[in-house]
Amino acid sequence: MDSVFITGLGDIGEHILELLVRVPNVPKIYVGDIKKEESLRKIYSARSGAIHQGFYPKIEFIHLDVNDVERTAGIIQEINPEVIVSSMTLKTWWALEAELPPEVFRRLDKAGFGPWLPWHLTLVYKLMQAVKKSGVEAHVINASFPDAVNVILGKVGLAPAIGLGNCDLFVPELRRIVADKFNVSVKSVSVYLVGHHYLAHALNAYQSTMGCPYYLKIMIDDKDVTKQFNLEKLLVEANKYMPKGVNDHFIVAASGVKNLLAILYDTKELTYSPGPQGLPGGYPVRLSRKGAEVYLPEDITFEDAVRINEEAQKLDGIEEIKDDGTVVLTEKAVTIMEELMGYKYKELKLSECEEKARELLFAYKQLVEKYKRH
Repeated sequence: MDSVFITGLGDIGEHILELLVRVPNVPKIYVGDIKKEESLRKIYSARSGAIHQGFYPKIEFIHLDVNDVERTAGIIQEINPEVIVSSMTLKTWWALEAELPPEVFRRLDKAGFGPWLPWHLTLVYKLMQAVKKSGVEAHVINASFPDAVNVILGKVGLAPAIGLGNCDLFVPELRRIVADKFNVSVKSVSVYLVGHHYLAHALNAYQSTMGCPYYLKIMIDDKDVTKQFNLEKLLVEANKYMPKGVNDHFIVAASGVKNLLAILYDTKELTYSPGPQGLPGGYPVRLSRKGAEVYLPEDITFEDAVRINEEAQKLDGIEEIKDDGTVVLTEKAVTIMEELMGYKYKELKLSECEEKARELLFAYKQLVEKYKRH
């Protein structure tokens, strides 16, 4: 069977590995990371735990530095994986809330996630260049802000196949709530959701959609039951007990493994996922060996679905993503970043993302040090 390549064995990557080794008859798993000793310990844990439960995974560690695009391309060509799952980033998304005083984090949060794109784009950009150089037609699942990163890379012909997480975190609970109300199996409930990362953030952080546009349709088998719910209240209820910060990473990883298995085993499963086909935000999709196919109900057009997510991304600090992949931030985002961090950029070009990432890391470090001294 075809192999799987996990690149980046941080917190989410480790959870993905732990879940994947407990899938019956899973193919060989390659794990690539720059930190050898730490990664080997995580592999040891995953493999030992799986064997305790009667699973016998084949795992091989590869020392991987995606900054070396040529060598990374050679590795991908050699192992020829069917699916690559990338959870690489220069700075984890939850660091801000963990390392800054609450009032400072709340002010920065108003800028949205867009200004932090250089951290999450740089390594995935290099990985996708390596995939293209390798000539291997692997399906890449990107965990790093796929609602925007996949769009940017798609503009230059480097789009990952799909993302994971974000609004997908609360879709299972939506289905569970509906199933309980109608006393049916969760399997009978289908959710058609068009929603951006900001919607998931708003519901988790503020218990409100915060005016974020979305589309939601709920079916029980062939029956449309959408009108039987106050959708705003339903979304809030589905997020009421959502773990916050790093504590949601297990669910994030489960979302990724779900997508991975659907592609690997050609299930054509109907699900929700962000960033399919280089599109902004997330959509209902069918996943198979062909990749991700957007699958919308008849009462919403493809153009309207894209428009919903383009409007929502403005709340996340992104005014526009141009045809060459250049990101234009909102004035609000630019102002907040300049006032709090002395860091200003209005536009982010792909060719500048690594340089901007270094500048952003330096400005952020200065901000953290400032509040440590107080």
